[in-house]
Amino acid sequence: MTRISRDQWNTLGRDSFDARMVAIIRRHHPEQAARLDFPALVAAIHRQTARARHHGLADERSVATYVYTAWLMGEEFDRRIPAVAQILADRTMSAADKSQALTNFSKLVFRALDGGANDAGRRAA
Repeated sequence: MTRISRDQWNTLGRDSFDARMVAIIRRHHPEQAARLDFPALVAAIHRQTARARHHGLADERSVATYVYTAWLMGEEFDRRIPAVAQILADRTMSAADKSQALTNFSKLVFRALDGGANDAGRRAA
């Protein structure tokens, strides 16, 4: 019987996570993703995964939320946006709570941007 070591399982899981994140990014942001080849996208995912772990996000869902938020907001979003930096630095918050806060923040930002565009269109009409 062939045995798979813990490191091999971790690598298989990591490869699967990377491939799924690349697929999500390419599906939802095809023009931006087209500028990067697969290795470049995976390298960006690895950088953001390391940052997520630094902030206490270790489960797949919270790491995926962080990686996707970085794609939407920019690689340094966790340093540039004070409210996000404060949330991520809070060692009393669980990973799930931090992940939910990132989701809520992203929704709020994009609703505000969408509302601003709609308001400008209505004023011009």
